[in-house]
Amino acid sequence: MEYKSNYKFLILNFQLLYKLILILSFLLICGCKQDVKTWQKHSDTSDFKYAKHIRVKKYDDYKILTVTGAYPGAPDFNYVLKKSGIPIPDSLKSYQVINIPLKNIVVTSTTHLTPLKILGLKNKLIGFPNTSYISDPEFRKLIKSGKIKELGSGRQINTEKLLMLHPDLLMQFSSGPGQHKDQTFIKNGIPVFYNADWMEQNPLGRAEWLKVFGILFDKENLAESIFNQIEARYLKIKQQIDTISQKPLVFQGGLFGDKWFVPGGYSYAAQLIKDAGGQYLWKDDTHNGSITLNFENVLLHLPKADVWLNPGMLVSKTAIRKEIPAAIDFKSFINDRIYTYNLTRGPGGGVLYFEESNAYPDKVLSDLFQIFHPSKAHQHLYYYRKISQ
Repeated sequence: MEYKSNYKFLILNFQLLYKLILILSFLLICGCKQDVKTWQKHSDTSDFKYAKHIRVKKYDDYKILTVTGAYPGAPDFNYVLKKSGIPIPDSLKSYQVINIPLKNIVVTSTTHLTPLKILGLKNKLIGFPNTSYISDPEFRKLIKSGKIKELGSGRQINTEKLLMLHPDLLMQFSSGPGQHKDQTFIKNGIPVFYNADWMEQNPLGRAEWLKVFGILFDKENLAESIFNQIEARYLKIKQQIDTISQKPLVFQGGLFGDKWFVPGGYSYAAQLIKDAGGQYLWKDDTHNGSITLNFENVLLHLPKADVWLNPGMLVSKTAIRKEIPAAIDFKSFINDRIYTYNLTRGPGGGVLYFEESNAYPDKVLSDLFQIFHPSKAHQHLYYYRKISQ
């Protein structure tokens, strides 16, 4: 009897232990599932087709945006984007955290304005350094009404004014390190996001930064749809050059003092010329920014150009002839094919090209295509105009 009693006792304890193991296993599995749900990536691929300076990794509860090459020699900048109240793991706490969707924003470059306008977010802009730079009439109205605050002169942000405004995000444009004020803003709870759209060499890559604004304001589907339309229009124009054999020689650049500044052969501007069916005279150059040339070097090339774009401060043929007497023998001068991009202006006289062209490369390409191939022209120029006499 004692043996049977001990046996029953062992069986009972074994059953209890087995149930306890099952319960603990269930709890562990549930906890792991929750963790997997939180950390599971939807996709390892980037949502950006042309932009090379921005990457996104999407998880169930948050996104990680990485900005690369925000300026020459810049480190990578990583941002965790999440809804307010969602915790993040300790391993990501060295990254800046941005709660989305943003309720408001401060930007520092006029090229950041058009994406806000395209997505119906112009009322989300609450501050800008030196608002006199802004040309768009809709933003001018918001400035006049006091809804967009003046935050400094030049590109210097007034620290006290920004801290008082305390936006959800400060979107910075930077050409180099030394943004010491940014650490002050970050320490005071204002995330600083570096926008590297200006570093993109592909025109569609610059336009694709529209998607970043879509992510920040929870308008991803709208941003994707609008970008797809811009891309389709751009590619439709670009495809036309396949049927064109005659491609004009193009010079772009102007004289400032005794130096000429022209786009490098790997630059954004050179890509636009190529996509519009032009032959850029410096297409074999390997720079992706602008290059500085002396007068003698330019005079070896400019006279034979069929088209001359953006002659700097020389906005009439009279001014060109006065500054460069030899221009009367230039092919572009003789055939009246010198163009500049200051046709469309804002109410204060600012050139809208500088605000809008990054977001609308299709409009720029349309202008250039019609300038290079006037027999194919089918509409009015939007940004460019032929310079006056």
